[in-house]
Amino acid sequence: MTVFLKRLALKVTGVGVATLAAQAAASTPFDVQTFAWVPALTVSASAAVLVLLEGLAGRFTGDPERPRISE
Repeated sequence: MTVFLKRLALKVTGVGVATLAAQAAASTPFDVQTFAWVPALTVSASAAVLVLLEGLAGRFTGDPERPRISE
């Protein structure tokens, strides 16, 4: 169970950070003060929640130590 939780946490964190970084990179030029943080964090959190749900569903469909649905 702990291997599963570590993998799931890494996957969720990675997707959240990557989504936020992609949005920051898409805003040209990037400025910390004028960047739309609330919508960007909302999109990143939504993506992370979807990955979390997919990982939890994957716990019951294949290898119980891998947090994903597809093999």
